[in-house]
Amino acid sequence: MVDIGLATGLAGAPGSLTVLECHDLRSGRSSRQICTGRFVYDATGEEVAVGAFSWAEPGSVYPARITAGRDRAGFWGMKGVLGALFNFFIGLVFITVMGMLLRLRFFRGFTLVVIFAVESVGVVVGIVARAFL
Repeated sequence: MVDIGLATGLAGAPGSLTVLECHDLRSGRSSRQICTGRFVYDATGEEVAVGAFSWAEPGSVYPARITAGRDRAGFWGMKGVLGALFNFFIGLVFITVMGMLLRLRFFRGFTLVVIFAVESVGVVVGIVARAFL
């Protein structure tokens, strides 16, 4: 939800983010990409070292917003919203699968088909947004 708040401008301060480096973090069988960067505030020009979104390109400069804790920056604008929705819809897929496994009444029949259709569209839109940022 933090990424959506930053992308929509409801949270954080505006500025620009220069992605400095990205590296893979491996833990057991899983791995994820971690990026760091330099955020420059629009209002003051102050520079802050931050964690960047994992799907950024090193060396690129993006319009961004920074969290109040000054530890993380996220895309600002429509591309950021579409990219952040990917995480939201992946979470919904997880909740739906858990509902099915627990045999909850809501996750049956036509309702389940509608839920999976909406989640699939959301995941695809998020993937496409991240690929073309």
